[in-house]
Amino acid sequence: MRDRTAPALLLTLACLAVLGWTGQSWGQAKPARIGILTFAASVGDDAPGQSEEPLRQTLAEYGWVDGKNLSLEFRKASGDPPQFADAAADLIRLKVDILCADSAPATRAAYAATRTIPIVALDFTNDPVAAGYVETYGRPGRNLTGVFLDAPGFAAKWLELLRAFIPRLSRVAVLWDPSPGATHLEALQAVAPSLGVKLQVLEVRKPDDLDMAFASLRGRPQALIILPSPMTWGQSARLAELARTHRLPATSMAPQFARSGGALTYGPDLRSALERLAVLVAKVLNGASPADLPVERPAKFNLIVNSKTIKALGLTVPDSVLVRADEVIR
Repeated sequence: MRDRTAPALLLTLACLAVLGWTGQSWGQAKPARIGILTFAASVGDDAPGQSEEPLRQTLAEYGWVDGKNLSLEFRKASGDPPQFADAAADLIRLKVDILCADSAPATRAAYAATRTIPIVALDFTNDPVAAGYVETYGRPGRNLTGVFLDAPGFAAKWLELLRAFIPRLSRVAVLWDPSPGATHLEALQAVAPSLGVKLQVLEVRKPDDLDMAFASLRGRPQALIILPSPMTWGQSARLAELARTHRLPATSMAPQFARSGGALTYGPDLRSALERLAVLVAKVLNGASPADLPVERPAKFNLIVNSKTIKALGLTVPDSVLVRADEVIR
């Protein structure tokens, strides 16, 4: 009779090896853990930290379900970017499998905290190559990939939209929070002279700076561009009120700005970008390396026009803008 002890032992050891390699314990999978650095753990549709719902939904479509084979750990900075450093360190102590960052300050903190844990970022204000996060868009080569908006031509679109309302546009104020970086400001400064536009830059770092910034306006600017940052995004309603008070046609990247009474919004569709972020996370969970996953740019952009505000400012909404608008508030 053949001795079946050795084959049985080998089969047992093989099963144990598979269970250990997949993180399973007798058929019970150990959930993958994702650490998410955000300005808010769960917020409304138009806030800069609205990661939770689109992330959960898209990951579920790829077979990763929170509470089953996935655990999401949120850490927020409460509108204070320096808090991201401690938040990132806390998530690393939890031994998360992936770090997600949903803003420029969060991305900066995540990359400063680790060169080994995969990072998937959503950043509308930095060039990932210039920032040193990746080697190239096509092949990042490091532990970070994501969705970035660094296109210099985007700044010109804000000026072109404002010129549609103000044909002789020559003086524009620019509200800039330096915490995310200077990519969009530098792009504006590069393109403005070719369009015959002079810029007045108003630097703000916190909500308390906004009133003083508007009070410092000089030379009667004809329009205002609000550059994107988590702080300015979160202050959309207040900025819309300040722009109306100072009778400034203004544009922002945040949808809530136009919906709160600002003149217009033009920027990436946030939900679409978050869904692409989730797809990249799913690919990493399935074994892909961030080093090999090309960095993406937003594919969908929204133009929201508040015709009521524009008319109250004594301006007319051109048909060329109405045709392009994804949403018109009357």
